[in-house]
Amino acid sequence: MDSLTVRAAEAWKWLRIHRRGVAQWTVALTLVTLAMVAAYIWRVDPDAAGDASASVLPQRQLRIAFVQHGGLADPFWDQVGRGAEAAEREFGVNLTYNGSGIVVDQAQMVDGVVAEGIDVLVVSLADPDAMERSIRAAVAAGVTVMTINSGEERGREFGAITHFGQPDWLAGLAAGERLVQLGFSHVLCVIHEQGNVGLDSRCRNATVPIERAGGQVETFWVSGTGDRVLTGGEIEAKLQSDPNIDGVLALNATIAELAAGSIAGAGSSAQLATFDISDWALESIEDGTLLFAIDQNPYLQGFLPVVAAYAMAQGEVNGGASIQAAIRRWSAGGRFFTGPGIVDSSNVLRYKTLGEDAERVE
Repeated sequence: MDSLTVRAAEAWKWLRIHRRGVAQWTVALTLVTLAMVAAYIWRVDPDAAGDASASVLPQRQLRIAFVQHGGLADPFWDQVGRGAEAAEREFGVNLTYNGSGIVVDQAQMVDGVVAEGIDVLVVSLADPDAMERSIRAAVAAGVTVMTINSGEERGREFGAITHFGQPDWLAGLAAGERLVQLGFSHVLCVIHEQGNVGLDSRCRNATVPIERAGGQVETFWVSGTGDRVLTGGEIEAKLQSDPNIDGVLALNATIAELAAGSIAGAGSSAQLATFDISDWALESIEDGTLLFAIDQNPYLQGFLPVVAAYAMAQGEVNGGASIQAAIRRWSAGGRFFTGPGIVDSSNVLRYKTLGEDAERVE
């Protein structure tokens, strides 16, 4: 199995797991398909075929920088980085990947890579107001800007050409609807990053179906992943003070893992659900500790922007112009959905099996 097929299989793995909401995946599926078609068109370039040392795909001096708002040790952002690095290897671009949970540092990182003369900036905007000056300056400098994960609407306002991620409002509604179906009436929604517009949207929209069903959602801010001991203690104290809480909704898998310990420590009967996945989350769904996780496919949020940037950079050679035009048309729509999808007891074993298969072909 050649490397192109392996990388395609890894991307498809994330898409195949969800049976509900197929329409949400259409744009991402199309982008992957276009990229694979383009790759096979270029693969048979007669000039390249005559050179045994030539790469499978035409190499471009395309400089792409990811600057995201999470720590590099975070399981979610590790998956984003893994996808970006896989695309870097496949398409031969020059990639840098960095980030910080401190928005001032993130803005400075953006300023730094723009000063270095990058071609494409891929950036998450958890705090759009704080990032506005740097993003607008990047656009003014001629850098192509794409957003991932958060800040879609504001990113377009600042000049980003497209967005890769899940609509957090839709993910929030999905979580709230599932909690209603499961019979929860007093849910604690735990926000671990102050000012993160995506997290706020998840809690706010999860509230809609729960309140419509006669329940309530209480938003609860915690210190975050930077101080896990303190955060776990904050959640435990809250649960001890209010025994009526019957559900806890975490907004990432690391916080969910802390919340599971807090629920046990408080002797609470509350049950747990989360956004985002990790090895712990998959195991916990399987053993019943976790009800479900909302997956937004972080691997694709890393992989697809590189694919799109590469395809858009191709000139009129070996069919490149038609692929380039198609990618630009999709980009003009403003977004490539990578989620949401629900992982629960009905599909977690299949999800884990697909993940193991992808590891074996690596």
